Amino acid sequence: MKSQTANIDAILDVAKERFKHFGFKKTSMDEICNDARISKKTIYRHFKSKEELFTVLFIREAMAAREAILRQLGPIPDPRKKLETLLMLGIRYVNEESFMSTVVKDDRGLYLPFFNREQVVLAEKSLLELIIDILREGIERGNFRRVDTTIAAYSILKLFQTFTYARTIPPHQKGESYETKALLDLIIRGIQK
Repeated sequence: MKSQTANIDAILDVAKERFKHFGFKKTSMDEICNDARISKKTIYRHFKSKEELFTVLFIREAMAAREAILRQLGPIPDPRKKLETLLMLGIRYVNEESFMSTVVKDDRGLYLPFFNREQVVLAEKSLLELIIDILREGIERGNFRRVDTTIAAYSILKLFQTFTYARTIPPHQKGESYETKALLDLIIRGIQK
């Protein structure tokens, strides 16, 4: 017999695929139940609504992505290289066709209406804390000039969003790698000592 956590994870895995392919609006709890081969009673025992299920899934996926990024950043001793790697990993992750990239890009407007401000803040807070830690380390080591780490981290996050999933203009004609290098150059020169 599966544990409660295993049951929840199995439901979330099925829901993730359905949301990824059909979006939030076109996915029903009945379809998730059918795909997961569970009863409505079972799904509603774990989740009060489709919105709650989606939110729990989003948080699970965001935490998994954060852990994967932290594992890759761990062995990097240089704060500048760590910040560059964080941004490169973020850009690569957003450009993948994963559930999270589909949600954050949200070209069809299928997801964002179901996130309230607190959920967006929660997702961004985790990234901000990571960037702030890297900036503080760089300042302490003399790699970065003294800046307000909160404002600098927020600015870096917003620049990252503008060049990835919150883009409002077409990519540069020289391509994504050119844009990425230009973005990294702008950020690093802005904080470099």
